[in-house]
Amino acid sequence: MLDPLFSPYKIKNLPLKNRFALAPMTRKQSPGGIPTATVAEYYRRRAAGGVGLIITEGTLPEHSLAAHDTNIPRIAEDTVEGWRLVLDGIRPTGTKTFVQIWHQGPKARPGIGATSIEEEGGTVVEEAVGESKQELFDAFVKGSVLAKKTGFDGIELHGAHGYLLDSFLRAGQVDFVCDLVCEVRRQVGAGYPICIRFSQWGVGDFDARQFHSPQDMENVLLPLKDAGIDIFHASTRRFWLPEFDDSDLNLGGWTRKITDAPTMTVGNIGLVTRELFGDGPESIHELMRRYNNGEFDMVAIGRPLISDPDWCQKVRDGEQDRIVGYTDETKNTYP
Repeated sequence: MLDPLFSPYKIKNLPLKNRFALAPMTRKQSPGGIPTATVAEYYRRRAAGGVGLIITEGTLPEHSLAAHDTNIPRIAEDTVEGWRLVLDGIRPTGTKTFVQIWHQGPKARPGIGATSIEEEGGTVVEEAVGESKQELFDAFVKGSVLAKKTGFDGIELHGAHGYLLDSFLRAGQVDFVCDLVCEVRRQVGAGYPICIRFSQWGVGDFDARQFHSPQDMENVLLPLKDAGIDIFHASTRRFWLPEFDDSDLNLGGWTRKITDAPTMTVGNIGLVTRELFGDGPESIHELMRRYNNGEFDMVAIGRPLISDPDWCQKVRDGEQDRIVGYTDETKNTYP
């Protein structure tokens, strides 16, 4: 049933050996923000395990408020050699790699975002205006250009879950994100793939919704497509759930319908092995039903690839009994 997902695919002119991607997951294993040989082995193992695309964990642009954990990787001149070590390990497998550029924005403390946030009588998140807003813009552009220079095959902009770019989308400042995408496109060139991850839910607020109708989605996604986005990564927590009333389409399905652009779905795919190979809503049958209905072009796999780097190969070969399932005991697997 899964053969179509193991067929080759192209994002623009970038060939992928299949339609499975490693979803970005923060691992905090880069002291000083510099990827190590252990980080390189972590990604190499998952590329060798069969995914067509690696999307790195969230990687910080050069901005003082991007995050306050020094073990989160950065994209900066002093991290280029570390990232090239990572890419050197992935490249022989034939897997391609996007770096996800991530600024925590209003989720950091202190933070910055589209609007200010007050807590206990003080400002903990400053509003980005004027020079501070331009600094954020420039940081994303610089990181994107450096990603191409470093050798990444494309970039993913983290525009989901209430983080920086998402804060602008939710505040109705879609033009800021579109202008950013336009400038990135201008500087990286027409052929370089640009992905954006977006969501309804936010960190600490699983019920958050920025789109209450397909029209709301159109008002955000179509301008982003026109600005230069090549593929949309529609982040949901449960891929099998419909997004709006009176339709079976999930968030990825609506994205595909609205934009007619390449779309990636995600959301607890394969997290419970017995459910994946069962007959319920979390199953291969449901995943492929939605794929065959044209809801998405690619599938991102998250936590199952932490516990078992060879998950894709085992699923492809029907070796479900050999899959190392994700549990409290395996969640810290590294590399």
